[in-house]
Order: sequence, then C-alpha cells, then structure tokens
Amino acid sequence: MRRYAASANPRSMYSFAGLVLGVLLAAGGCDKGEPVGRLCDIGEDPPAGAAVVSSPSLDCVTRTCLQIPVEGQPGGSGTKGMCSAVCDTDDDCAKVPESPCNSEFVCAVAVTVGPYCCEKLCVCKDYIVVPDEGPIPTPAACDAANADNACCNLEGREGNAAYPLC
Repeated sequence: MRRYAASANPRSMYSFAGLVLGVLLAAGGCDKGEPVGRLCDIGEDPPAGAAVVSSPSLDCVTRTCLQIPVEGQPGGSGTKGMCSAVCDTDDDCAKVPESPCNSEFVCAVAVTVGPYCCEKLCVCKDYIVVPDEGPIPTPAACDAANADNACCNLEGREGNAAYPLC
C-alpha cells in the first residue's frame, strides 16, 4: 500500500490563498449591475402582445424572467424570456455574453399590472422603440400624481385607505 504525504510549506499556502482571494476580489469589482439577458422559461406562452414577468425564476441569478412582445410586430411574436433585474439606470443591467439580445439592455418600465407594475426592469433594446433623444418615457399608468393609477408600487399607495389592495 502506498501512502502519499502532502507536505506543503505553510508560507506558500498563504501566498496562494492571498493570490486566489485577490483574483476573486478583482473579478468581483469588474461587474456592473446584475447579470441579465440569459434565456429563461416563463412557464407557458403569454397571450399575444402581453409582457410577462415570471418570478421566482430558477433560470436567473436575479430570479426574474421577463418576456415582452416585440413592438411593431403583429402579436409581438419573436420574443424569448430573458433574465432581467430591477434597476434604476442602464448601468444596472450587465448583459451576459450568451444573451440572444443583439443590442444592449436599458432600464425601463416593462409592465403596468401585477407585482412588478411600474417597476423599472432591464429590457433588451431589440424589443422596444427607444427615442433618439432623452429617456424612455414612463407609461401614463405609472404617474403617481394620477389618483386613478392604483399600482401598489407607486408612491403613496401602500398603506393608503384609498388603495385597499395595497
């Protein structure tokens, strides 16, 4: 029976551990935003022209899968679910290399109903019309100043007796 003894110099082990830790910290510092754009499964086909957020989605690091219709195409055909994330700016949306999105991701309101209503999510620019100048407009349904807009994510809705569902 052969025995193998692992004798290592403790000094070199600490040097190696320091090197590994340094590489991991440097790699982590290069990330900007959440990893988005990976294909994900929303479960079933959405109604034609409907945007769908599926959460929790185990396909995604952020646990958020978004499928939106392609603007300007009949029925919004041609989209696939892609991992998304809640965001504040376009910089919060770091596209993964394997993403089928040909352009970049932008931070925009994707849905105006449900738990993610009026929340900004990372959306592939391939699927939306982006204005030449200025930001992507916020849908009228997300105007908190309009009392008819009942999305619970709007300012002043949660805990307000005028919005009993919030």
